[in-house]
Amino acid sequence: MPTYTVIIHTPQELNHASYIQTGLFELQQKGLIDVKVQLSLKKNKGRVGVDDNGLIAETSHAFPKVSFYTLIDTKTNKKISFTTDLYDHAEYFSTVALKTCDFYFKRNFESRFVNILNQIYKRQVYPLGLTFRVQSTFSNSKKNKFKMGVMLSSILWNIKFDGLFFKRLKNTYSRVSAHIKKSDENRFLGRFETLEKPSARTIMFQTRCFLHEHDEDVKQIHQQRYHIIKVLRKYFPDSFVGGFVPSKIATEKYGDALTNVPTAPEEYLNALKKAKIVIYTRGLANSPAWKMAEYLSQGKVIIAEPLTTVLPEPLIEGKELLYFNNDTELVEKIKMVLEDNTLASNLSKNARAYFEKHVHPVQNTKRILEFMLNKPLEY
Repeated sequence: MPTYTVIIHTPQELNHASYIQTGLFELQQKGLIDVKVQLSLKKNKGRVGVDDNGLIAETSHAFPKVSFYTLIDTKTNKKISFTTDLYDHAEYFSTVALKTCDFYFKRNFESRFVNILNQIYKRQVYPLGLTFRVQSTFSNSKKNKFKMGVMLSSILWNIKFDGLFFKRLKNTYSRVSAHIKKSDENRFLGRFETLEKPSARTIMFQTRCFLHEHDEDVKQIHQQRYHIIKVLRKYFPDSFVGGFVPSKIATEKYGDALTNVPTAPEEYLNALKKAKIVIYTRGLANSPAWKMAEYLSQGKVIIAEPLTTVLPEPLIEGKELLYFNNDTELVEKIKMVLEDNTLASNLSKNARAYFEKHVHPVQNTKRILEFMLNKPLEY
């Protein structure tokens, strides 16, 4: 029997959380740990915000993109509680996690916020690394419990005995049902472990619009992505594929930049596997987008906007990818890898190696568990 058991407390969100869950179930299959899923209906309410001036503000905001786990040494019964914070915003943290967990791993880790937080809360927050939507074939038996957890916790969140009780209940059920259905589209890990030979000169940048442009950051992201699509179509008309995934806002405001590539998750991944060069731009609030992990998994030649998040192991310019800061650099670096096969080959090989060592859910989850235990997991 494994020495260690990990309890997954059912989260309030299923897509981001799928990454660590996949790593845990795969580690269980390898015999390194035992995994149990425990229904959790806690609200886990509260948010701590840090601003650039070093001021801390605590509010009662919901914080659904935080997941809670318990690591147990079955020989000594010692318990370690830990959390993974998957929120896009680097400046916000879960109050409950800060106050109750022994370890806190944050996806969008920016030192300027974390350093201030650590000094005040006397808590150490650590980089989680790159993540992406994925699922394990070994988690199928637990799917219903995860779905039940997210549905019941969402309903409890929204219960209020007033004239809108039934309408609110109906809207919550519809919204969460759509979220659960979306999570079923998470692709299996094996799809990211296999590689295909890419087309010789295909350049791919497929992206999406968010639901609104009321927020200035969202509007800037949309306009940046629109501009890059136009640049790529102008300079590489015969090689570029991609564009905006069709949606209400994409069609209304950026209708001349819609994608020519399939958008369903499996079909998109098939198209990605065939591309040689891929373009990366930031996610919401400068968060690391899922596509970076997906690009690395397929050993793509990556031309990327610089990341602001701190990774457990940095991505190195000229080794795993090339960075660009403006249109000129973007175009020049694409031309460079189109003309230099040796450079392109090395970037591709190193990108895949980085995924296998630092991003693969099994390796990253194992790293996190061993970090907390301060010793290696053993068979």
